[in-house]
Amino acid sequence: MEDRFWAKSNQETIVEHTKNLLKKYQLLKELYPKIPVNWQLLELACKYHDLGKMNHFFQEKIRDHSKIKIGEIPHGLLSIQLIPAKELKKQFPLTEVQALIQAVALHHDRDFSSIDPKNYAQEIENLNSSSQTFPYVELGLLRPAKIKQLSGRFYELDIPVSSSDPSFHSYVMLKGLLNKIDYAASGYYLVEYPANFLENNMTRMLEKWKKQSADEFADWNPMQNYAHEHQNDNLLVLGQTGLGKTEAGLRWIGNHKAFFTLPLKTAINAIYQRIAEDIADSDKITEQVGILHSDSFAVLLNGKKEILADFESMESYLNDTKSWSFPLTITTLDQTFDFVYHYRGFESKLATFSYSKIVIDEIQMYSPDLLAYLLKGLKEIQKYGGKFMIMTATMPEYLIELFKKNEIQLVYNKQPFLDNKLLERHYLQVIPDQLQADDVITSYQNNKVLVICNTIRKAKEIYNELKEELPKGITLNLLHSQFTRGDRQQKEKDILEFAKSTDTGIWVATQVVEASLDIDFDILLTELSELNGLFQRMGRCYRKRRLKNKHKANVFVFNGGDSVTSGIGKREQVVVQQEIFNIAKEALGEFKGIMTENQKMDLIANAYSTERMKRTKYYERINNMVDWLEAIENDQKSKKEVQKLFRNINTREVIPETIYHENQAEIDRLLVILKTPMRRTSSAERKKLHEQKTIAKVLLGAYMLSVQEYIFREAVKNDQIRSVRINRYNQIDFIDGEYTSKSGFYPKKSINYEDHFF
Repeated sequence: MEDRFWAKSNQETIVEHTKNLLKKYQLLKELYPKIPVNWQLLELACKYHDLGKMNHFFQEKIRDHSKIKIGEIPHGLLSIQLIPAKELKKQFPLTEVQALIQAVALHHDRDFSSIDPKNYAQEIENLNSSSQTFPYVELGLLRPAKIKQLSGRFYELDIPVSSSDPSFHSYVMLKGLLNKIDYAASGYYLVEYPANFLENNMTRMLEKWKKQSADEFADWNPMQNYAHEHQNDNLLVLGQTGLGKTEAGLRWIGNHKAFFTLPLKTAINAIYQRIAEDIADSDKITEQVGILHSDSFAVLLNGKKEILADFESMESYLNDTKSWSFPLTITTLDQTFDFVYHYRGFESKLATFSYSKIVIDEIQMYSPDLLAYLLKGLKEIQKYGGKFMIMTATMPEYLIELFKKNEIQLVYNKQPFLDNKLLERHYLQVIPDQLQADDVITSYQNNKVLVICNTIRKAKEIYNELKEELPKGITLNLLHSQFTRGDRQQKEKDILEFAKSTDTGIWVATQVVEASLDIDFDILLTELSELNGLFQRMGRCYRKRRLKNKHKANVFVFNGGDSVTSGIGKREQVVVQQEIFNIAKEALGEFKGIMTENQKMDLIANAYSTERMKRTKYYERINNMVDWLEAIENDQKSKKEVQKLFRNINTREVIPETIYHENQAEIDRLLVILKTPMRRTSSAERKKLHEQKTIAKVLLGAYMLSVQEYIFREAVKNDQIRSVRINRYNQIDFIDGEYTSKSGFYPKKSINYEDHFF
């Protein structure tokens, strides 16, 4: 009887697993034949990647159901010894063969530092015995006559792969796609879904608009047509707010694989819902568009607390999203651009980007660090063949120069796209003072008033004063990031519904409403932050309406008078650096009057010129971060290390003690589920518990909120944190303080609470 060589503990053989990979490989090649990879070598990588598992240690490990065997050599290092390197050298350049061998050797994240060279050599020799009975013919391979250790010209155990190596580009593509294919084969999911719906469905949506507006001549606007005409270019599109940049981005994507990135989960959720409901095919949503951020599961549950009957399909959908299998994924920068660190295993992301399009929306909201990640990331994506589009209402000159400095090629419209019917939407008045509740009360005249503050602290202060001083019956709401997820989701829904209704009232908020939310208010009162942010905020007032009264202000900008507004400072972790704020304050001066869209663009160009910005620490920080990223890209950091580094705004997820006491029975029930060990007598029981744990985690998350790291540390110092251990890796933290669904979280007074974020 033929010997069985196992690849998996589920008794899938090496041959069966490899054939599964080859099916995924074939699908990828059929869907995206223009991927810039050597397809022959990628096929060989699929065939050879797991052959090293035929070694006796691995086979014993599978049979014994053990995790490790003393003396075992990582199978990738044994697999490469079966690759006919000398024969391949006759067909391909040496660097290509080296890339193939490196990809197979390193296709799993392994530490080779403790490997004994003598033991390695012995295990290579021992492969000859296993190789005699392995069925190579089933994979279309020849049995090696004699297995010997590869020459150092092909692979050196103690020399890591470096970005300076001539083989590096090919290695990234081969390893990245091998990983992508291998994960899909091991997880039994599609490596890719076809990207074939956007072109047709966008046309269908246009026809729907025509019917709704009863205008048979309704058509895409010039900006949206410009994006469609430049589908093959790296594009920067500059256009005023409310002009339909989302549609422009989708038309640029067309029938290509793509990622649509935004800085705020609020905006991601809104765009995902819109695409899922209005653009994707109703019976193929779970094959066409995915949503990817830290609360994706909760968004899909839509805030409901009952366990869904179709948990398996929900989990499968999220797995496909996390695996980047969908043609369109709506996501955040930290889910995508962390590859710039070249952490162990980054290759799959960069290789996927090589045949993808990336839309970057609301670039003005990114910090200097994130702008640096963006610059390095776009430079690498360009190098590997991917395409990108940046959409913004404001693009300062210094950013254009930074793109050029980093050799990023862009096609862009030097004259911004404007709606000639909506050039005059805002009568702006600068108020040389701090924003006060009385200013809001004066502005409210049975209309819709939006108040935007730079910090949570300031927003709460205004809200609480208004609560005391406003006459009864006036609608008043507060929105910021420090609500529990359940409350915040409801508030986001409420503000969208309020903006569309005929209701009147006041909403006080932070930058969470600044980007990509389709809301329209009558009056805006805002603290000055910087010009890009200001003009984005102004886009939430008279969003798609012409100015009615050309002699009365509808936008009031408070510049702090002799001081600064909240969240402005010289430290790194502030909303806006003071030097950038000062530039904006000086540029606006004592402006009072109608500010046209052209004037906004001119103000940005003049205020944030390259010469002026070069003298700032902000500009210096961007360049230093780009240099640092390039300097450390071969440090082989782990993905967990990178996740901590990438999020330059450190937050902790906590449950306020007041929330716990109000919901103690339910929270305790969820904690019991999460703490239950996964050891069960049957696979059915384990499967059921896994489902319960996943749902429990999501439901528990509805009681959590984010606090800044410094608040958390101060609370720990003051013995105001209680932790409940879930398992050896995870715990749930409870924090002392007050919480209400109306105004959010208030830390204990002993904490020096000076929040700098939104």
